[in-house]
Amino acid sequence: MKYVCNRCGNVIQEHDVTMHYTKDSNGLEIVAICQMCLDDYLKKTKVDTDRKDENTERMEMKRKW
Repeated sequence: MKYVCNRCGNVIQEHDVTMHYTKDSNGLEIVAICQMCLDDYLKKTKVDTDRKDENTERMEMKRKW
């Protein structure tokens, strides 16, 4: 089976693909990523997750006024 990388658009074989499932407000998203794009995708995902955690923490802080 062949997949298309969601980042670069290359056609890749089944054993060279990483599937990432994410649940968003729009529903379930399935992302196919080739090995060349995987590092960049993981860095982007980590930054996005850290930003969400920071925003959540900021919203949970008690206000002084």
